[in-house]
Amino acid sequence: MATIKLFYSYSHVDEELRNELEKHLAMLRREKILRGWHFRKITPGKEWKNEIDRNLETAKVISLLVSPDFMNSDYCYDIEMKRAMELHNTGKARVIPIILRAVDYSRAPFAKLQALPKDGEPVTSWQNRDEAFYDIAQGIRRVCEEIQEATDTSIESSSRDSPLSTRAQNDLDSSVFCSRCGVKPGESSECVGVYSSHGFKSYTGNVCCSRCGVKPGERSECVGMHSSHGFKSYTGNVYCSRCGVKPGESSECVGMYSSHGFKSYTGNVYCSRCGVKPGERSECVGMHSSHDFITHS
Repeated sequence: MATIKLFYSYSHVDEELRNELEKHLAMLRREKILRGWHFRKITPGKEWKNEIDRNLETAKVISLLVSPDFMNSDYCYDIEMKRAMELHNTGKARVIPIILRAVDYSRAPFAKLQALPKDGEPVTSWQNRDEAFYDIAQGIRRVCEEIQEATDTSIESSSRDSPLSTRAQNDLDSSVFCSRCGVKPGESSECVGVYSSHGFKSYTGNVCCSRCGVKPGERSECVGMHSSHGFKSYTGNVYCSRCGVKPGESSECVGMYSSHGFKSYTGNVYCSRCGVKPGERSECVGMHSSHDFITHS
């Protein structure tokens, strides 16, 4: 189960309450179900706005710690909250309003969302605050379970629907595909309209096009840019050495280059310039032509 990132959007005035909430989420953290991020985790020398934006964009759960000071903060309300709602409305993240202190939020964009703790009663109004934070922790646990269940269902559906996954189960060690279009022997494609014949080859391990990242049998714009795909076999974890995406994912990389630069990595992998892991975003690729991923075992 992949650890889910939770982003805390809150006013610094409510720091003590946020600390108490983090204590009540300790079990989720110890189970490696959840890891929290807030602006106090920005290390010296980092640009705080870039760090906040990057972590907000990559969070699966965004908690809005609602209070009079949160509603009064231009940055919390106009920047963090509005972007959080955009991510929520597109299904990229789940926004959870957590009502810390009594305040009128009835016409805020997040007012339509189910709030925590129970019935949206402010934490500071509870006779026993530990009970309020316990209720919040249980609600966040349920959200994490829903996210993981949806992820597992998506993976199962992809495995069931993907011809390649079915073939991989039948012939895990070695598979034969056309090196140009990716079809298996006996299948038809437009390849034999461009060439006199297919170019069948045997591949082992993880196979994807070294240019666009698609798996054999999948379609992409690659064969409009090139005469054919460039299928290769990879072992271990495979990421583009420039932008960090995994095969099959899209990024701006192929707008900057003629293709991705997929490589295999083992152990812990991160960019030696900005420190992000493959698949995460940062300002690095705006300052440099690409990331500089290195492996640390």
